[in-house]
Amino acid sequence: MNIQNAYKSVLRKCERCGKYKRGLYNVNGMMICSDCIRKIAFYKVFSEGFKDPSMRGDVITVGLDLGNMTWLNPFAQAWYYPILLWVFYKDYNIKFKVSDLKLKWRYKTPLEQVLKFYIEERIFRIVVEKNEELIVEGDALKEMLDKYGDMPDALDIIGSWISGLIISRVHAEAETPDFRAINAVVDALSKYIDPDGNIKAIPYSKVVGYRCNLCGYLIPSKDEAKKHVSLSHRIPSDEVMNYLREESISIGYLVKLSVIDQSLRKEGIQPERFVERIEKFGVLVHEDPEEPKIVDRDGIRYVVVHPAWFRVLARTRMYERDLIRNRARG
Repeated sequence: MNIQNAYKSVLRKCERCGKYKRGLYNVNGMMICSDCIRKIAFYKVFSEGFKDPSMRGDVITVGLDLGNMTWLNPFAQAWYYPILLWVFYKDYNIKFKVSDLKLKWRYKTPLEQVLKFYIEERIFRIVVEKNEELIVEGDALKEMLDKYGDMPDALDIIGSWISGLIISRVHAEAETPDFRAINAVVDALSKYIDPDGNIKAIPYSKVVGYRCNLCGYLIPSKDEAKKHVSLSHRIPSDEVMNYLREESISIGYLVKLSVIDQSLRKEGIQPERFVERIEKFGVLVHEDPEEPKIVDRDGIRYVVVHPAWFRVLARTRMYERDLIRNRARG
């Protein structure tokens, strides 16, 4: 999308979201605001993320959350249905016919519009065989099958990536409705990331063991580590901790629950219902079953957000910065 001609000093109505903002940008003839630019950048992360090995796992993880956040949205169901039906047909080795999809279509969103997105994203392509139109794997879907087809949860992985890609694409389009939950989450987390992609949130770490400074051995528990230093290296019990260092890994970032609540309320979403999704579906949070999803520190409640979200949004912020910086003088 080409962006040019920024108007910074005058309040103008964004033609995408309808809000009055300073600094609108011309995107394919439509004047849109910086919030909408963020949606375009978010989609760009998904459209390019699978090609980047360092981002591939992150967009799949975030894609799964996007699916869980929008699953109950009636509008979203139309966009999920083709890939769900493809999975069913593939399981039973049945040819996927366009006529079958048309016969089962029960959504207000036109099937032609949905298939158009799938084809343009190279998920599907349509071929003619014996005078019948068949839906077959496009190049992007073939690549996913090549990379993940030998895994037991391959279809879950592929479905997560496709749901993230399609929903982010729909989210970025001017003529389609916004997904409020996505707006709220992206808005809340972006407050912790600067335009250069630097993450300002506090990492949340988990202790994975204790390293012996004398031999380098990693011991899972403190008691076992103290015993090791004492018995193996003949160190007095009152000195053992001088020879041990704690080993930890970051499993997420701390985001104030109040910041997420504020963004949710701004979008007209009840925070309590979103917390239910966090607890039931693991939306937004880390995947360690032994660690809490929401923690209290000094009387403040924090959500431990999965690092994939921050990596995806860090890239989003950089794309957003570059789009605005490069075009603002037009």
